[in-house]
Amino acid sequence: MAAAYAALVSLTHTLDQILLHPPPTLDIIFDTDQIQSLRDKAEYFLVDFFENYTSSGGNKEMEDLETMIGDAAYAAEYIVEFNVMNQILGRSSADREESSNLLFEGVEISIQEFLFIEKELVKFKKDMQRPNNYYLTTKASSSSSSRPLLPACGKNSMVGFDNHMDEIMGALSTNESNLRIISIVGMGGIGKTTLATNVFNNPFIVEHFQLRAWFTVSQEYTDKKILLGLLHQINDDYEIGDRLHKTLFGRKYLIVMDDMWDIKAWDMVKRFLPDNSNGSRIFVTTRLMKLAVDIGSCSPYQLNLLEKSQSWDLLREKIFAEERCPDELEGTGKSIATKCRGLPLALVVIAGVLAKSKTKQHWVSIEKDVTSVVNNEDDEFCMKILLLSYNNLPIHLKPCFLYFAVFPEDHIIKAERLVRLWVAEGFIRQYGHKSLEEIGKEYLKDLIDRNLISVNWRSVTGEVTGCNIHDVLSNLCKREAQKDNFILSFARKLYNPDILTFMKFTPRLSINDGKWKGTKHKPYTSQIPTRSLLCFSKGASTDYTARRFPLLRVLDVVDIYPKDEILQLINSRYLIMPGEIWQMPQLRHVVANSIILPDPPPPDNVQKIILLENLQTLSRVVDFECTEAVINRIPNVKKLEIVCGTIGSNCLRNLGLLHKLEQLNLELITGTSCCGEIVFPSSLKELILSECKIPWEDMSVVGSLPNLQVLELHKNAAIGKKWIPKEGEFIRLKFLWINMCELEIWEADNTHFPCLVKLNLGYLNLKEIPLDFDEILPLRAINLYHNSSNDLRASANEISERRENLGYDALYVQKFTFGVLKIWVKRGINLAVGGGDPYVVITMGNQVSCSYFLMVFFVH
Repeated sequence: MAAAYAALVSLTHTLDQILLHPPPTLDIIFDTDQIQSLRDKAEYFLVDFFENYTSSGGNKEMEDLETMIGDAAYAAEYIVEFNVMNQILGRSSADREESSNLLFEGVEISIQEFLFIEKELVKFKKDMQRPNNYYLTTKASSSSSSRPLLPACGKNSMVGFDNHMDEIMGALSTNESNLRIISIVGMGGIGKTTLATNVFNNPFIVEHFQLRAWFTVSQEYTDKKILLGLLHQINDDYEIGDRLHKTLFGRKYLIVMDDMWDIKAWDMVKRFLPDNSNGSRIFVTTRLMKLAVDIGSCSPYQLNLLEKSQSWDLLREKIFAEERCPDELEGTGKSIATKCRGLPLALVVIAGVLAKSKTKQHWVSIEKDVTSVVNNEDDEFCMKILLLSYNNLPIHLKPCFLYFAVFPEDHIIKAERLVRLWVAEGFIRQYGHKSLEEIGKEYLKDLIDRNLISVNWRSVTGEVTGCNIHDVLSNLCKREAQKDNFILSFARKLYNPDILTFMKFTPRLSINDGKWKGTKHKPYTSQIPTRSLLCFSKGASTDYTARRFPLLRVLDVVDIYPKDEILQLINSRYLIMPGEIWQMPQLRHVVANSIILPDPPPPDNVQKIILLENLQTLSRVVDFECTEAVINRIPNVKKLEIVCGTIGSNCLRNLGLLHKLEQLNLELITGTSCCGEIVFPSSLKELILSECKIPWEDMSVVGSLPNLQVLELHKNAAIGKKWIPKEGEFIRLKFLWINMCELEIWEADNTHFPCLVKLNLGYLNLKEIPLDFDEILPLRAINLYHNSSNDLRASANEISERRENLGYDALYVQKFTFGVLKIWVKRGINLAVGGGDPYVVITMGNQVSCSYFLMVFFVH
């Protein structure tokens, strides 16, 4: 279903591009009414079928309909894009006319195909409305839980969760008399139910509450089923609903609602749970952070993955209980535990496999592919539990989640890159006035809140900058994506190039790590309708040429392609390589180490000026011509990185015309004079400056920006020895980095940077940080880089001490030093680097003698 939905959304984007934003310089011939009719059919299936209904699975007719819709959408988009491309590239008017006729005929066939599917869908809905047919339900859930009604009384292993258990038992037994809700949140298989079971059956909890009841809500539930389940455990004689309230009234009770997926279940049952002001508690487990917050729980307990040592402890305990692990198995066992990446469910499953044969040979064979063993063991028990999270996703998130199948295992993914790819693939539905990228960020946050994606890094502003996916979930993505022919993903060591000649149309091709098998690669001659090519290893994509994929919209590779091939990709939306962009009006992001972007020549007809209205990112442009003509052609750019050489008197004022710009990295070539006034757009949130030579007394041009949160001033970005900020400026600034500037005296107080969280200083003659910074409440860290003076470090420490005396949170002060040392590495040598305390010891045991350059990084 995810593939069909994604195909329909992508089709609507393509048709909207033709209907609403046709390239002004290109005469594309099409029937507007016909294209609109096709657009309406796609919208019908999106709204009436995919967004209002969901399948519970197991019905072949339903699955066949989904496949038909997806294939029809893919085919329609291919027909439109292929014939539009041929019109654009046609060498003669006859060629363009032929492509126009083929476009009309192809679109008409697609409309008829959708009409046929629509009739089949109407017929299917009528059949499903008959009694005893439950395969199609409005907003229904997809599967039920196989868990028992009551938790087992035996004690389950709680390795790594002792602290959580103590905290939760404390929250359940606190002296607060009002009814409180305590929730545990975490990904599937992390141990929520196990933890709740141990708490529920703990003798102290049994003694503390007069009544205890446990109910597993699951994805399929009814109001009656929940109430009867609770009543059955409390008192068989009472009737449903208000009888439950009367039973609980005046008594101290604990109710566990395990595996909750829907706020409606809570809304139904909470009416019958009285607040007796006697310390009664509701205990909820869920995979959804938003749900835990919505039900009003007190600071949900987020269960995290186990550490490496905890993983090994749990694995060893499950296999050997109280016995000792043999020495010959311990190394392999620890390696297997590490590969489970801290997921208790995976560790328990793999322990069952290892316990069957406690031999070195058996364990080594398991170590080679831990993820596959976990997913296939016990009738795919682990996979079925994790599949509940995927089935519960709203339809608009499913393609985005499956897209993680393109990335190699353990790959850390930049959030910005991921969202760009989603947009380029056409997964994001437009709504309201938000950009597609903004909606994509919301999608990512939703997947994180559902504990399907892990956060690796956050910026100082709190935005997610890096994320990844657990191996078992990655395997789930690959399996589900392959089912729907959504993505073809393979390692190079398993790859046979001939597969592309015979494979069914696959819109996305991903080449992961590995070594080529050594087979000879046949040259490609035919064109393949693949839309996306992603490669994560250098040299892996060189067997393909851009011409091989004429409708490519995503090209994300390590290798370099010839410029003329890139310019043939009329359909491209996402590229990471240098090249001119003026002939690509659909581009959204251009990222390269060096781009030359001359002012495009003026067209003969002003009405045919190409505006790159979709362009969101342009980085890094060398010798940028900051003229009004160039700026007006990129009106919606949000991220811009430029290096300017020769500058006219008012050139940098034109930056103020970019009203949607949020991130700007501006560098002037050394020796360039910043003539005239710089104007920055008020929309800026992040600003990085180098060699701009702005006098400190004129820094109001930056400080007055109302939305600025991040400011980096590098190498002569500002000049002068004294900086006295003005009151009312930098009101939202959270991160400030001053590096290689002339600053010696800085007079400021806590009112000048009221929201500052992190301060970085380096290569300055500054002797003292303003001591009044001790009263900036959000301030968390001061980092001193390179040859910062001891006086500067002393003032940072004084600020930290003053904060503690005021009762504020402690300040994290660090001094970093970089150095390059040329060393001779010999057998068994211990190299002590640095002087005084602390120092770094680098052990080079049993190494071959050779010369190295070593970058040493000190933290004081």
